[in-house]
Amino acid sequence: MLLRRVIEHVKEQNWTAVALDFVIVVVGVFIGIQVSNWNDARAEKAQEAAILLQLESEFSEIREALLKQIQIRKVYVEDIASLVAGLEGSGPMPDDLAIKKALIAVRSTGRRPAQSAAYLQLTANGELARLSNEELKQALIQYHARLERDAFIFPALMQLVIEERSLNKYVDFDINAAGPRGAAIDDETGGDESRINRIRTYDLEGLRAYEEQYETIHTTHANLVDTDQAQLEIVNEILNQITESDN
Repeated sequence: MLLRRVIEHVKEQNWTAVALDFVIVVVGVFIGIQVSNWNDARAEKAQEAAILLQLESEFSEIREALLKQIQIRKVYVEDIASLVAGLEGSGPMPDDLAIKKALIAVRSTGRRPAQSAAYLQLTANGELARLSNEELKQALIQYHARLERDAFIFPALMQLVIEERSLNKYVDFDINAAGPRGAAIDDETGGDESRINRIRTYDLEGLRAYEEQYETIHTTHANLVDTDQAQLEIVNEILNQITESDN
């Protein structure tokens, strides 16, 4: 209808009306583009908000897991250090309960550091660019780069623990007794009582043959405390940047 009117105005040589029609067309196109851009921006912002919500949920859980894991590993480190000192003669031999706690510690790995499923999906889909906060993107990249850099430590600890559990004949460990099983015990004390009670006897002199391996396990747990703390700092930065993005 507008085109027909323009043609009529041209035939009538009503140039003022032609100019007015042209302005109406331009303004209409401009408004249409602006509305479309506004709708696209709203949709983009909604998608980013959904991503931020998922990231916040995941990294809040990762943060709590790291805090708990650091607490547990510090107990492992302390318990193993007391046993190693007693075995090598650089310190007093710990009492029976402390020895059993240390033996549990050298047979525990704790938990493997967690990845973010949301981040991995974003990178796999090429959608990391949806995040407008550059500092958040860099913190996410840094966290997973740190995980990859330190990835060899946990498998090394797992191998040491498996060797100790399978080869050490000086610890009579009741594998059939009730209680938590496996190496990845993560109770809050680092030495679950029911698991300690599964140690029936141990040969203290025989354990001296494992002093060097226990020291290596001790060092590996200590290294994991350091890496967990470094990861925790990055996680805190990620959560701070998510909060900044929400504001």
